[in-house]
Amino acid sequence: MPVYTRQDLSIMQAWPLERKIRVTQAKILEWYHHYGGKIAVSFSGGKDSTVLLDLVRRAFPDVPAVFVDTGLEYPEIREFVKTVPNVTWLRPEIPFSKVLTTYGYPIISKDVARRIYYARQGSPWAIRHLNGLNADGTPSKYNERYEKWRFLLDAPFLISDRCCAVMKERPLHKYAREHHLYMILGTMASESVRRQSSYLKTGCNAYLKRDPTSQPMSFWTEQDVLAYLKMTGISYASIYGEIVEEAGKLTTIGVKRSGCMFCMFGAHLEKEPNRFQRMEVTHPKQYDFCIHKLGCGDVLDYLHIPYTTKERTLSMENEKDYQPDILNFLEKIVQRNTIAYKEDFDVDKEILWNSAQESSLEHRSFLWMSRPCGTWCVPERETYLQDSRAYKTWTFYADQPNGIKAYRVVVDGVRDGKLAGKVIHLDYAKQVQRVVKSALPIAKVQYRDKDEYFCESSHETFIHRVLRLEENTHDIRYVPESEAELQRLLSLEHQMEKQDKRPRRTKSVTKQPSRTPER
Repeated sequence: MPVYTRQDLSIMQAWPLERKIRVTQAKILEWYHHYGGKIAVSFSGGKDSTVLLDLVRRAFPDVPAVFVDTGLEYPEIREFVKTVPNVTWLRPEIPFSKVLTTYGYPIISKDVARRIYYARQGSPWAIRHLNGLNADGTPSKYNERYEKWRFLLDAPFLISDRCCAVMKERPLHKYAREHHLYMILGTMASESVRRQSSYLKTGCNAYLKRDPTSQPMSFWTEQDVLAYLKMTGISYASIYGEIVEEAGKLTTIGVKRSGCMFCMFGAHLEKEPNRFQRMEVTHPKQYDFCIHKLGCGDVLDYLHIPYTTKERTLSMENEKDYQPDILNFLEKIVQRNTIAYKEDFDVDKEILWNSAQESSLEHRSFLWMSRPCGTWCVPERETYLQDSRAYKTWTFYADQPNGIKAYRVVVDGVRDGKLAGKVIHLDYAKQVQRVVKSALPIAKVQYRDKDEYFCESSHETFIHRVLRLEENTHDIRYVPESEAELQRLLSLEHQMEKQDKRPRRTKSVTKQPSRTPER
């Protein structure tokens, strides 16, 4: 007999946060005393487990946490976990690449992937479910939801739900058994049908399971988690960014979920830009490994799930900023505004043309200026990193902004032989001050040496040693301490652009004399 009904769960999910905190703390106390303090927190570094760990340690500061380092976490998650005391790090027995070749890719959902995996092995129950049937062969309302995924039986790649079990659950359970610990998890019923079903059967503390587990936050919602983080002010992983309110609900500026970076469960339900399109921009190194080396790109292609931003540039910006011929638009600015050194624009054109071949939005986004004496075109991302060439170039004129026409240029691609994309006007005087104020220091530099080896060093080492000794160093990429913070700055800056363009409301309008363009 289930412990709770769905109605019971709905009532508990509607409780105020204060009551949820009290009930959760009571469940933690029960678990702790039942096992004589031999408990530990399964800590992923995500926002849910961060809240759980805080709740546990407010009552029992010495309770250990266990983190499974799968190699699939966002770098920002791993860096955050390093800052948390009393955390044991575990590793899975086999790497993710071997999980894919041995069991299969995690796609659609755990329930669907599990049925595909077993149906391919001839399991009658799995085949029956994929045909939408009950055990007696009659149509099933419950199982009909699996019918639309039957085509995956013929997919040219392996599919399974075993990834989480092998990479996370197995090393966690092994560690718990060896050290006689009973785990507390930060999972919530609202996250999936499977977790809801599990909670209704056992409640928060499942003492009778083969591996007893406590899930004292099961009746919480994501809104509760975000509200708790905001209310307490405790630290959390930078990958989420700031917690803000939109349309009456709390949300994060950064990622919404911080599970395994390469997981494809639920990707088909996401609006664009989806997790992979965002990864292309924020974590290009991991993106390349996932999409190309692990073969996830081929899987996503098969499922018709987009994974690149190249075809989405126009939808991510204000449509009225679109220019079917970027170079023609900018050249007109040069002719009107640049008196001397107009040949500088030839260099800019080459930079923009070359960027059209790039798949990553990072390499197709620029800041461009026309001055009375010359032009400049610099990578947008690099402009927000102190001491980079782009930063020094763009901010050089901060104290003399008069006569500068500035734009953000986003190259979409080549259409009808012309370079197309976005050209967004900037108020240089305001924008450059924001750059100076918010730019981040460079932590490290990634580059390729003369032998085409990928290298990485501290910024100081790169400046004082690498550039002096290495010839033909290229593909240089500056990296801040937190890439998520940099992306947050860029996102905020794009919002400020819209505010700068918004016309000011005045009580009266005086007709201004016409201006002659500077020559």
